[in-house]
Amino acid sequence: MFLKKLTYTSPASRNAVKFAHDWWYQKKNNKLSLKIKSKAGRSTKGRLVIRTKTSILRKLRSIKINYNYRYQPLGLVTTFQLIPFRNLVVSLVLYANGALTYLTKGLEHRAFKYLIFARNSRERKFRKHAYYSWIVLFSKLSLISLVELIPGTGAKYCRSSGTFAKLKKLDMVKQSAVIKFPKTQVVKITSFYSIACLGKVDLPQKRKYVNLKSGYWRSFGVKPIVRGVARNPVDHPHGGRTKAIKYPRTPWGKTTKFK
Repeated sequence: MFLKKLTYTSPASRNAVKFAHDWWYQKKNNKLSLKIKSKAGRSTKGRLVIRTKTSILRKLRSIKINYNYRYQPLGLVTTFQLIPFRNLVVSLVLYANGALTYLTKGLEHRAFKYLIFARNSRERKFRKHAYYSWIVLFSKLSLISLVELIPGTGAKYCRSSGTFAKLKKLDMVKQSAVIKFPKTQVVKITSFYSIACLGKVDLPQKRKYVNLKSGYWRSFGVKPIVRGVARNPVDHPHGGRTKAIKYPRTPWGKTTKFK
């Protein structure tokens, strides 16, 4: 049974119930995310120089995405998760040897579908969709994403939502590939043993989205920040002085320019 019913013992939640899954990889899944605290209001040495009342300073749980796809075992896409501040969808992949990792989701990724790193043309024909392979195994003028510039360093290009590149040419003598990025019209030359993903990165409709709502980020728990120069001298060391402050200062009036 994948769902377990838990009852609370405190008087305030006597009748409350909670359903939680107890999959065997639940603890591994928690280790794939990391709590990161914002460094806003701190100097280069990490010391607190400006105190602000905002929710950005709290610790936010961030997902650790794996951009190195040279993993040999067969993988299974279990679930998807959206990173709201980046508008990026990631896939939680379970491999045959029990390993778990978060990969950037492509348009061909489907729940409970297999992912494979194709090393030859036979494996490429076996898995028609949603696989990672060397660039030399892709056909000419195909759309690719999550491209490596140097083999083994991980994906460096086309990692944002809706981005893609086009494979223009393969040089079998020099063992290189010519890749063009249509949105920026930039041409790159890389080894054809670099890794890439077939198709575009998910959420291509991101560029069509226009936010016209006032207080959009308040729904994510982010409060507006008032500039220090717009405050009074009693509220902030930058306040007053009719915007004629020379250097940023600490709450005690000392400069933080050369720290």
